[in-house]
Amino acid sequence: MSDRPNVLVIMTDQQRATASHLYGNSFCQTPSMQRLANDGVLFENAITPHPLCVPARISFWTSQFPHAHGGRRNQTLMPGGIDHAWQLWKNAGYTTGLIGKNHCFHSEEDRALFDVWNPFTHGGREEGGGTRGMDWFRPVEGRRKVAQQHRDLAHQNPRFSYGTSDLPLEDHSTGLIAGQTTRFLEKHRDDPFALWVSFPDPHEPWLCPEKYAALFPPDKIDLPPWRDGEFDADAPERNRVLYQMLGVRNDPLDDVYGVMAAYFGMVRFVDDALGQILDKLVELGLRENTIVVFCSDHGDFMGEHAMQCKGGVFYDSLTRVPLVVSWPGQVAAGIRDSSMANLIDVVPTLLALQGIEAPRSMQGESLPTVT
Repeated sequence: MSDRPNVLVIMTDQQRATASHLYGNSFCQTPSMQRLANDGVLFENAITPHPLCVPARISFWTSQFPHAHGGRRNQTLMPGGIDHAWQLWKNAGYTTGLIGKNHCFHSEEDRALFDVWNPFTHGGREEGGGTRGMDWFRPVEGRRKVAQQHRDLAHQNPRFSYGTSDLPLEDHSTGLIAGQTTRFLEKHRDDPFALWVSFPDPHEPWLCPEKYAALFPPDKIDLPPWRDGEFDADAPERNRVLYQMLGVRNDPLDDVYGVMAAYFGMVRFVDDALGQILDKLVELGLRENTIVVFCSDHGDFMGEHAMQCKGGVFYDSLTRVPLVVSWPGQVAAGIRDSSMANLIDVVPTLLALQGIEAPRSMQGESLPTVT
C-alpha cells in the first residue's frame, strides 16, 4: 500500500441529484450511494458550473468556470495550455487512468498523461483512439451486440426513445466500466493511482437492462407536478424553444413512464456498479487509502417542467448534482453538508487532501467539512 492516498473519481453523466432517495426521491433507492455517504460527506447543494457535458467536465478538471476556460458548448473540448489535475497527478508520480466517457480531453499531450486509457461512450461504443495500458476484459462481440441494440432502438416520437435489453450486464457500458475498474484496481493495488471512472449512464440513449427497468413500473413512479402556462409567451424565449424541443406534455403517459423507467433503471444499474467498485476496494485493502468522489457532470429534466433530457438553461434539475466525498478515517463520516458547493471545488479539495499545491489558475475552493 502506498503512503500517498489514491484518488478515485466516479462520475456519472446526466444524473440529477433528485434521482436518488438521498436527495428526496420517493421511489429510487440508491443503497451504494448511501453506503458511500455513510463513510463520508454528502453535499446537499452541489451545483455544476454548466448543464452540458463538455463545459462541466472541463470546469471540473481545471477548477475554472466556463467564462474563464472558454468552453461553453459540447463542441469545444479542453483548451491547450491550461492547468488541470491530471498534469499534477502525473508529475506527482501517480499511475493515471480513464475508464469510460471522456468527452473532454482531445490533444495528444493531454491524452498521454493517462497510463490507462479506456474510453467508452454512449450507444455501446468505444469513444475513439483505441485503448492503452489495459485491454477490455470483455470480448468485442458482446459490445457490438449492445451497440446494435442501441442503433435499433425504436423512436416513440421525434424527441426521445427508450427500450430494454436482455444482453449480459457486463457488455453494457455500466457493467463493462465497473468490471474494467475492478481489474485496474487489482493490477495497480500497489501503486499510488488517480483514476477517473466515467459512466455514460443515465444519459440518453435510454437503453436499460430489463431487470433494472422492471424495478420502476408506472405505479411506482411519482410524476413531478406540471405547471400550466409555464411556457406561455411571457416565458424566456430560450426556455420556450427548449420546451418545444423536449416537452412531453402531449406524449402518451405510457411513454413518459417508459422513458422514466429506463432512466431510473440506469441510475440503479450505476448504483450497483458503484457497490461493485467499493467491494473491490475493501477486498484489496485499498479503501482506507483511497479518496472516493462520486458525482455527476449535470442533471436531466426527466419529467420536471414537463420535459426530458437537458439543454443550456439553469433549472435546478439540470444544475443540482449528487456529490459525495469519502476517505475513511481522514474525512468526517455520515455528514450531510448543506452549504453551497460547486464541482469546481472538487479538485482543489483532492489536492489539499493529498498535500499537492493547487495552481493559482484554479478558481475553486476546498470543500467545507472535508478539509
